[in-house]
Amino acid sequence: MATKTSARSRRKGEGPVPGLSREQLHEILYLLKLCRYFDERMEALYRQGRLPGAIYSGRGQEGTHVGAVYALRKEDSLFPTHRDLSAQFVKGVDLKRVMAQFWGRIDGYTRGRDGNSHMGDWYGARTFTVISHLPIAYPIACGAALAYKRRGEDRVAMAICGDGATSNGRWHEALNVSAIHKLPVVWVVNNNQYAYSTPNRLEFPVATIAERAAAYGMPGVRVDGTDVLEVYRAAREAVDRARAGEGPTLIESVSLRWRGHAGHDPAKYVPRELLEEYMTRRDPVRRFEDHLRTNGLIEDDEVKAIEERIEREFDEGYRFAQASPFPVPEEVTKGVFTDDGYWASDPSREGGTG
Repeated sequence: MATKTSARSRRKGEGPVPGLSREQLHEILYLLKLCRYFDERMEALYRQGRLPGAIYSGRGQEGTHVGAVYALRKEDSLFPTHRDLSAQFVKGVDLKRVMAQFWGRIDGYTRGRDGNSHMGDWYGARTFTVISHLPIAYPIACGAALAYKRRGEDRVAMAICGDGATSNGRWHEALNVSAIHKLPVVWVVNNNQYAYSTPNRLEFPVATIAERAAAYGMPGVRVDGTDVLEVYRAAREAVDRARAGEGPTLIESVSLRWRGHAGHDPAKYVPRELLEEYMTRRDPVRRFEDHLRTNGLIEDDEVKAIEERIEREFDEGYRFAQASPFPVPEEVTKGVFTDDGYWASDPSREGGTG
């Protein structure tokens, strides 16, 4: 993974996009393409019976993941869902360890205790471990943001959930508490237009999720999730606002996932014409690459180099995962409590879920 430039240094960039240099625009394209390639290859392995467990695709939503998380600094924290592995890549999780995680090996982030995307890298990339029921990341992010404020730390928390999770009481409780105490947190809703098979019109009675923010006294912004730069601009403003002590912001990023809830779901409930529109005309990866090409911000050989790098990194990660040992049975009871130091005491285990 490339080292992600701090938000502060981005603002000094002289690139054609305010606050982003040419190098950073190329990094964004790399991240978009990495997320897409990883998703496609892992689905292929799953269909071939070579990948155990389940897969939760985020294909088509890369603009939300990359745009939102790119606005964070290294010391900021991310609270993702099982759908947000792409966001974790942007925050800095290691590709090799992620692949070991998928195959349940000891070099994965949970050291073989789980598979697929239920993991985090709290000691390294500052991503909290994924918990299945949603939107449980929201109240936890609220607690982290409260801790940052009470300690006087210059840090921001960002939590992501889907549109369906906004119907859960914990979502509203987290927004309410964060607004009352003006916590340094950014709330991102990845609006897929369908909560599993339930369309937005049956999820909530208002026109948008963003307008709910007014009830809690915070800004609500609705952005096109297929436009990574639009998402980034909104997230950067929200992160800056939170860091300045002005409280939370709710960002509703609208896109359409190209796959169903999980590998077993064909998503036949999504109208075919809607899916085709997003896959052909609103592909966030292709859209950003076309933007760079049209504006003379990238050359063919640079795109090829990015793609070759991604293929090489994926293949190296796959070999690493297959060579990684299976978990050691006698360690099964270790790491249950945070005070035993299991996840952080050994340098080889740095980045565990904790």
